[in-house]
Amino acid sequence: MKRNKWISKLFFVIFSLLITFLTLNLSALNSRAASTNDYTTAELAMRKYDGITNWKLQNNSPSNEIGEIPIGNNISLGYTFGAARNANGTVTAGDTTITKKSTVNTSSPAKITNSKINVFLDYKGKYYGIIHQGANSYIGTGGTPENASDTSIDYALLTNNRDSYFYNDMNLLANMSVFDSSSNASKQFYTGTDANGKPVYKLLGLYGKQNLFAEIVLRPSITGAPIVQRELYVYNPDSNSKQFQTFFGEDTGLNPNNNDTSVDNVPMYSMGGGKGLYLLSGTDYDPASKLFITNEVSGGFKDFMGRVLTNPTNWGVKGMTGNTQISDPKLPWLSSMSTSTDYGDTDTPVNTNLLKSKNSAGSLVDVVDIHGFQDSAYTLRWPEVTLNKGDVAEFSSTVGATIANYAIPRISKTYTNLTSPGSTVNHVGDKLRFTLTVKNDGYKSTWLLTKILDNMPAGLTIDKSTTQSSLIDGDAINFNPNTSVSSPDINGNKTAIFTFDATVNNQAPYNLTNGKLTNTAYFTGNNINMADSKTDHASVDIPVEMPTFKYRFTKQVRNDTTDPNGSFSSKTTGKKDDTIEYKVAFNSNGTSSLSGANFADSLPDGLELIPDSVSLNGTPESSLNFSTGALKNNVENIVSFKAKVTGITASTASNTAYLNNVLTNTGQQFSSIATEVPAEVDIQDAPLTTSFVEVPNTIDFGSVNSANLERTLPNVSTDGKLIVTHSADTPFQVSVSYDNNGDNSIVSNGNKLIQDDGDVLLFNQAQNDNSDNWRTLSTNPVPIKSDGFSGSHTNYDLTNYIGSKKWKIRVPANSKAGVYNGQVTWSIADTL
Repeated sequence: MKRNKWISKLFFVIFSLLITFLTLNLSALNSRAASTNDYTTAELAMRKYDGITNWKLQNNSPSNEIGEIPIGNNISLGYTFGAARNANGTVTAGDTTITKKSTVNTSSPAKITNSKINVFLDYKGKYYGIIHQGANSYIGTGGTPENASDTSIDYALLTNNRDSYFYNDMNLLANMSVFDSSSNASKQFYTGTDANGKPVYKLLGLYGKQNLFAEIVLRPSITGAPIVQRELYVYNPDSNSKQFQTFFGEDTGLNPNNNDTSVDNVPMYSMGGGKGLYLLSGTDYDPASKLFITNEVSGGFKDFMGRVLTNPTNWGVKGMTGNTQISDPKLPWLSSMSTSTDYGDTDTPVNTNLLKSKNSAGSLVDVVDIHGFQDSAYTLRWPEVTLNKGDVAEFSSTVGATIANYAIPRISKTYTNLTSPGSTVNHVGDKLRFTLTVKNDGYKSTWLLTKILDNMPAGLTIDKSTTQSSLIDGDAINFNPNTSVSSPDINGNKTAIFTFDATVNNQAPYNLTNGKLTNTAYFTGNNINMADSKTDHASVDIPVEMPTFKYRFTKQVRNDTTDPNGSFSSKTTGKKDDTIEYKVAFNSNGTSSLSGANFADSLPDGLELIPDSVSLNGTPESSLNFSTGALKNNVENIVSFKAKVTGITASTASNTAYLNNVLTNTGQQFSSIATEVPAEVDIQDAPLTTSFVEVPNTIDFGSVNSANLERTLPNVSTDGKLIVTHSADTPFQVSVSYDNNGDNSIVSNGNKLIQDDGDVLLFNQAQNDNSDNWRTLSTNPVPIKSDGFSGSHTNYDLTNYIGSKKWKIRVPANSKAGVYNGQVTWSIADTL
């Protein structure tokens, strides 16, 4: 019996020692110091997620810096860590407390010092607070810059529902540290720039409560709108997983006076749709202002709640009605396994006043603190996450602000797949519907949208039937809507929406970046009646799945007459009789190849195929319609042919080649695929040439003995031809005339053949080739054919109209003997 008891006691001691060892080991793990390499590894891991490539560490008690986003008229939205004003209220940087260890005071009012997120309005050089500031939280003698935004908790990482965790045990800033224990710093400060070259800032440190690395990033919205993105990235370096839920809390302060004793006491409303909330300062402040918070950003919050600054250590409660604390709604720590419906104000309709609540009698009353004030604040919450080794999680929100009468255009570009609704991946051939949206988050303002330019990336083809053709400029939507977009109020707001469709074409697989196409739209506008035009932009990424049948099918041209050794391109110029050479290229390089298709092409008006010029890879084809047979992958298969320009008036001859009834070696079938862009020949106007190429040298009437008798002699022959060129495709007339009183009348040794005004020469004007219609020639031209000629002609031979038996000459009885010569005049002119 004694032995058994001894054994029992021994097991107990060993068990107790094991527990002690594990406890001590866990404690050591939680408080271990991170090395320089640990920080470098963590910073590089999170850099891949924050997207900034030029972060620069600022050492030796760095001073904060200020970024600003213009609103207009020397007003901007500023962002920084720490204080941003001097004792006179002038916007200034220089706070050197931002990397120091944060302290927590949970007495009323509870405060957190150092490193705080600070977003504000720069009103013509003066600091206009939108977040509540601590006493004397300015830079300079007598100032306490560490108290900037001290009543806001910023980020907290909770693991259970202890109220104090918000402020103390699991407040992020209060539990951050750096590897250099000799330093007074608990965070590292970095600066960088975004894709627009605008300043971006971050604080990095080790969150000791769970051995997680965290960075807080402040950056301007990439759209250019006065909106700041507040982002938290958390990285797990350990082999064991970490679970937590992220909160963000902020005490607002729409106050141009920036004093610690003021309570903003301003209305707070829901934006609807679970997107966030906004506050209006109203006319109590001059100038009036607006603040809004949204989750419309990558990593955006899931839930939110408007509240008053009461029971400061518990940011999950809303406030009080009378002397009763509100239990619903609330926004507590919520396990991922919970079925609770404590979602705060997330589901409230648009423009719901979040600082009103129903009392026990069912009436709407003000939400207040224990002193009866409505000191406005809010809390954001993200779903609980589990981070495995090497994982990074993002928790973000946007904050924007403006002054009354200044608009904040909030622009967005989205798309839906009409071919495969709900699909997260797009395919070549899918039709996408793009939606461009412009809202105005300003206050008592109107935004005049003057221009939208949406350039399609290579890989998307605009469906011209879904928008007015006048809005399409090449591969872009480009138009001037001149649409006014009013700011929201209690009665709602106006939203400008524009849609069009585009198809994912075969070029998409060759133009992907990280598996995606990026489509960007640019929006230009101005505050109504203000000369402050600016352009913002919005982008959307379009993931495209790589097809097995991946190909390029192009058609190009060149002018062999003017540049026979030149490069082929999608467009060339030409004029009548020029030779145009076409090059149609097909190249596939996917896992499938083309096993058969029918090539088809047809030339537009103004071009004529040159016989025997068609070939496929050098093998002659009889026409522009033939079977290709199998075409190998990774080979440029060339269809070549030539055409002659026949058009003489300015036009664009555009055409597209097709492969019809396409079959691949893997069994895929396509009814038709077209060349990516049409080949175009800009036909130039042919020179308008109307001229005589040749006229007869002699009209011979033979010889005669008049015997004092008047004779009329027909011509014996006509030596030479009558040939004309008329390039215009219009009616024209050729005429002949004779001037008996002119210098070229018919004479012999100075003696005119005809002395009176009677007939001299007669011409048989043809109605048709065999008709007689004799006309007397005079100075008035006589058409050689009564109904004239028509069309474009080069070297047009009209000799049969002026040959033998087409002329007669009158020889008077008293004519003197001699050899007579004279001259007729030919003319050509267009006719109506």
